[in-house]
Amino acid sequence: MLRLLFVFVTSFGLSFLSLWGTAGEVSPLFSNINAVLFVLCTLFGALSLAFFNYVEGVMKDVPKKLKLKSPKVYLVVVDALTELKREVILNVVVVVMLLVLAYVLGALAEMAFMQRLACAEFWAWGALSVRGACLLTVLVVMFVQAAGFVTANKLRAEVSMYGE
Repeated sequence: MLRLLFVFVTSFGLSFLSLWGTAGEVSPLFSNINAVLFVLCTLFGALSLAFFNYVEGVMKDVPKKLKLKSPKVYLVVVDALTELKREVILNVVVVVMLLVLAYVLGALAEMAFMQRLACAEFWAWGALSVRGACLLTVLVVMFVQAAGFVTANKLRAEVSMYGE
């Protein structure tokens, strides 16, 4: 979770720096993020469900004989797969929260009272930067989850090879 916070803060800083450095000229890149986020989050949700079911299948493939032969190894494998399933659920929750955050801040930045605040452009840039940070963080979460799928696939190959 700390790594995710670091990614969010860093991408927020880079987004704000790009808006400040260009005097807001790149703001159209950040103002249309919701459309991309909706598509990415839908794709991510569907892939997460498939990945969760895949990990569940890998868990069922772990031979019960391993539990009798080497209970410690069996426990490590089951714990690793259970942790992977928990991470999938947590990733979905995080992505949904980031989607809602980007949507709310986008709507808030466009409200009339925000335009009348002192330093309105900095408030708008802050909101746009959070939206950019949400997009980059969702992309990082997607790549991390894809890496988890590769790990689960390797584990399934190992279980198949040495299962009996």
